[in-house]
Amino acid sequence: MKKITGEGLLKLGFKKQIEPTLDSIGYHYYTYEIGKKTLLISCSNDEKVDGGYEVEFYEIPRLAFRNLSDLKKLVKLLNRVNNE
Repeated sequence: MKKITGEGLLKLGFKKQIEPTLDSIGYHYYTYEIGKKTLLISCSNDEKVDGGYEVEFYEIPRLAFRNLSDLKKLVKLLNRVNNE
């Protein structure tokens, strides 16, 4: 199983969302949009699981992807359905 990294998410078309905090370190997470709607969202960088990101459907929490190859298949399918 290949873990999901920030670089892997960016290659799939996710956008990095940076949230500032009072300590100026802040945190970030990634979102994937189709048609100006957020479909997928990652956990934040300070909530990674075993060193990798988890990605969920935005409005369906707990249906999480941790394997990069599974996520690639999902993104490909979402794009294909959106373009039909």
